[in-house]
This record gives sequence, structure tokens and C-alpha cells, in this order.
Amino acid sequence: MKQVLYQGMMEGLNIDRSTRDNSYNMVKHWHPEYEIQFYCDGKRHFFIEDQHYVVKAGSLVLVDSGKIHNTYSNNLIFHDRVLLLFEGERFKEPMAALNIDLAAFFAKYQGVIQVPPADWDYVQKLLQDIGKEVQQKDLDYQSFVALRLAELLIYVLRLKANGTRKENNPAQSSDANLVDEVKRYIRDNCETVGSLEEIADHFYLNKFYLSRLFKQKTGYTITEFTNIQKIRRSQKLLEDTEDSIADIAFQVGYESVTYFNRVFKKYIETSPLQYRKKQIAYKKSLREKNNF
Repeated sequence: MKQVLYQGMMEGLNIDRSTRDNSYNMVKHWHPEYEIQFYCDGKRHFFIEDQHYVVKAGSLVLVDSGKIHNTYSNNLIFHDRVLLLFEGERFKEPMAALNIDLAAFFAKYQGVIQVPPADWDYVQKLLQDIGKEVQQKDLDYQSFVALRLAELLIYVLRLKANGTRKENNPAQSSDANLVDEVKRYIRDNCETVGSLEEIADHFYLNKFYLSRLFKQKTGYTITEFTNIQKIRRSQKLLEDTEDSIADIAFQVGYESVTYFNRVFKKYIETSPLQYRKKQIAYKKSLREKNNF
């Protein structure tokens, strides 16, 4: 059961702290916002792109914009975490004024950082202050939120400087290298890639062995990984072309528009048509804001 301890939102930012004492597996997904999670208690499994982590009390999770991620319980049931989502464009100027480049920061530090126990209350307080401000919305609360967010990012920079960040690039085994080759093949050929059996034949592998190995190393099934590549490709086509939904479905390898709509909504949580409308409206607002 989920219990919300606090939550709030403002333009370009959402935050909540909640606990769960039941099994909960989130579907793999991605979004344009940057994401920060801090675990106050409990344990969870966390995937970011192809990296697997076990997060626990004191784990600070950083997810870059547009990166695939999910979290699941397995036998680790209880957790207490703060979730912060924010739009880079909304905070770009205040962060730049403090010499923080959000794109560079998240590209470099995406992953899991284990905060020293002595600093847990400090990190929780920063996040709680953000939650309080977006709930109460006192005078100039937006500036206060930006300052607290900047303080959290600067804290991460100091942790990195002190060598406390968990590294994201462990030594590659031969199995991991093989899986990397399969991932590259699927990414490069996602529109035409065939069945699991055909992919296994391409690499001269047993399909059951490949299926088991791929899942073990990435957290994805072959089908799931292929669908994600297709949906990512379709997002770009929806944003950059005026092609019909049916044409785009065909271009990325779906023969059925109905199935394409279903898979798209599973990962993006909206239909392809609504996604296109939202992107058009967003680009229009940026042009108006910048007087283009």
C-alpha cells in the first residue's frame, strides 16, 4: 500500500515523498524531465538504461532526461523515498547563473550515489524544503526552490570530488560485450529486426541462451528492448515530420497501427497523436517566449 507523506508541484517541477509496503514494479519508461530520487529507508532494484543498482537508505538516484529507467521490488518490499521531477528548460537560466549546466551535470553524474549517513538529514531537509515551498507558494517561492535545487546539485559535485560516487562502468566481461553487440544491432536495425530466433541466428547463438543472457545483463527482454528502440524512433518522427500516425508506425516496423498505439501508450503514457499535439504546443510556447 502506498502512503503519501507530502507532495507538491509548481510550473516545471513535481515532488513527493511516499512509502510502500507492497510489491511494486514500475514499467520501463523515459521522459524529458530530469529525475532525482532519494531513499530514506528500505531497498529497491533500479535500472537506468543498461545499469542495474540495488538502492537502499541513503541512495541518491540521478536520471538524465530521456533515459530509460524503472524500479522493481523483487523480494525487497518496503521503501520510503522522495521523488523529484523537473524540466530542464524551466531551471536552465537560474542554474546557469550559478554556473551549473544541467545537461552536462546529468550526463556526467547519472547513476546512484551513496550519501554518507551523517548527511542523510541534510539531503532530506533540502528536499523537504522544496516540497514545502511548492505547497505553500509564498512570495518568490520559485527562486527559493531553484536555490535549494542548486544546493543539492552542488552537494553532489562535492561528493564526487571526495570520491564517494558509485562508478557506472564496471569491467566488461565477454558476456557483457556480446550483449552490447546485440544491443547495437537492435538499435541500428530496430525497424526491420526480426524475431528472437532470427537475432540469435545472426549471432550464431541458441535463442534460449541469448534470451536468458540478455535479460540477465540488461533487465530487458529482447522484445521489450526492441519495442523501446522503435518507440524512441517514432517520437522523433512525430516531432520532426508531418507523416501520418499510420506511416510512422510502418516506418518503425509495426504492421498494425492499433498495436503501435498500444505499445506507444505503454511507455509514453499517452497516444502518438496526443504526444504530437503536446510537442507542437511546447515548441510554439518556446518560440513565443523567445520571440522567434
